[in-house]
Amino acid sequence: MTDVKESTQYDNFVGKKEKVQHTLDDFLGVEIESPKNAWERHWQDMPEFEQENDKAFKTINVHFRNEEDYKEFAEMIGQKVSDKTKTIWHPKLDITKNSLLRWVEDDES
Repeated sequence: MTDVKESTQYDNFVGKKEKVQHTLDDFLGVEIESPKNAWERHWQDMPEFEQENDKAFKTINVHFRNEEDYKEFAEMIGQKVSDKTKTIWHPKLDITKNSLLRWVEDDES
């Protein structure tokens, strides 16, 4: 085997991993607002809001011997259930679609 003489100097990166993570900012040459903090720019002079984590008091699994028992159970609790129903609240949880909610402020001048 003959040694090959290199015609120029170069860095040999064989076996070396570069640990730099490039971002879209690097590629475009501009700083892009992080989506996880974008809300801060818009959330100016807004009311405080905290979402409570309303966990269930108790969760149980109920097994049914047949479809008739399943339908009877649904009738007893007064809720619609189907083959796709995985969970329910009892009594039935009153859920309002977020699209129907509005923030209204009375002008008390």
